[in-house]
Amino acid sequence: MKYCTTAEMAEKWNISDRRVRTLCKSGRIEGVISSNDTYLIPCDAVKPADGRYKTARLDKLAVAESVDIQYGTDQVKYYLKWQDDVIGDIYDNYDVLWRNPDYNQTVSNYTHGERRWSRADFERFVSERIVSSERRDIEKILVKCGLNSYDAIGIGIKTHAINSRDLLWIADSSDAKMDDAIDEVFRAVFVQKTDLEGDSISTPEGNNIKRYGVFNGRYGIYKTRLHPLSGDVESEVAVYNIAKLLGVPCCPAYRIDEDTVFSEFMYDWGQEYLVHARRLFMDGERGENEYYNLLSKRPQYQLDFIKMIALDFITRQDDRHLSNVAVLLNATGETFYPLYDNGRSLFYEDTEETARKACDNIELYSTTWGASGTYYDYVNDITNTGVSFARILNLGISDDEIYAALVDAGFTGYRLKYGCEWIRKTVNYLKSI
Repeated sequence: MKYCTTAEMAEKWNISDRRVRTLCKSGRIEGVISSNDTYLIPCDAVKPADGRYKTARLDKLAVAESVDIQYGTDQVKYYLKWQDDVIGDIYDNYDVLWRNPDYNQTVSNYTHGERRWSRADFERFVSERIVSSERRDIEKILVKCGLNSYDAIGIGIKTHAINSRDLLWIADSSDAKMDDAIDEVFRAVFVQKTDLEGDSISTPEGNNIKRYGVFNGRYGIYKTRLHPLSGDVESEVAVYNIAKLLGVPCCPAYRIDEDTVFSEFMYDWGQEYLVHARRLFMDGERGENEYYNLLSKRPQYQLDFIKMIALDFITRQDDRHLSNVAVLLNATGETFYPLYDNGRSLFYEDTEETARKACDNIELYSTTWGASGTYYDYVNDITNTGVSFARILNLGISDDEIYAALVDAGFTGYRLKYGCEWIRKTVNYLKSI
């Protein structure tokens, strides 16, 4: 399906871009894909009937009142910055006045050229940049943020709304520096702490992201080791190496130093947008089987989902929640985004005894996905529908290739031994079914 921007549909329907976006927000256009207050509309969508005329005057009065910011009397409380440049003022009531709504293409995609944002506009912006309320350790994050309940603006202010997708953030003062803010956020909110036994006690799920930046000319995320006993840094690289051998699209991952891995972004973050799979579902829409859930929303990516499940089975993935699955949007449509955030895999926190037992019984020790079933169950269910994994994956990888992939990632000792054994046995199992 071909998609058009709001500006293109505005020209086609002879209405304003603002009106098209209002129709998208209110759900009156079928098939719209949204992300960060940006909308992609099926080019063949039917223009909704205009039902505004009876209350047009009241609507105009309401809009006028809702955007009437008293800039002469209200106080600027925070600043919106692009890196270290101030480009917007946030007032006491969280209305926003953009100093430069067209600062660059990314900013324009947020503002659509509008200089003023209401509190609701600001809250939508912040909500797309902060940790999800579905995180398993969200209560710990709220405590660190000084909050009693999930509050998007409150979390956004505390974390400066820093997000790896771009260089926008919320500053406490006009002269605040982004580098200082990043250090402050991750030290105060997301820094891992380890107790005397070496157990992880406060890692927010999925928030081991330290900072974002450039490596070898590519933009991405630097992630630090979850804790001293974790093997997630090595696993991130190993999964990428194994995915290449199998022919499964995966975001590149490179070892930077002893405790840091760089995960590369596979999209133009200034022009394209990622939508996590969890955003595709309304409350109550998801069943227990995540594979069927994803198929219900994006059946065109069935082959991609099957490859993902196979890779996760082979690498013993333990963190494939729906924020670790995404589609990529741009002006021409959408595609399935390569897999990412693969560090919690391949016995990253398991003892030698657990790893040995797992290799002795891959069915019993296969990791779970969603509320129903293990990856062992999923691959068998998929095979029962007539799918042959040997036809869609390169299952002819050799023991030497597996060994080299794990050694390159930094695997040693029992994790190398049992990591190779697990991969070999699961690959052979997929060949046999």
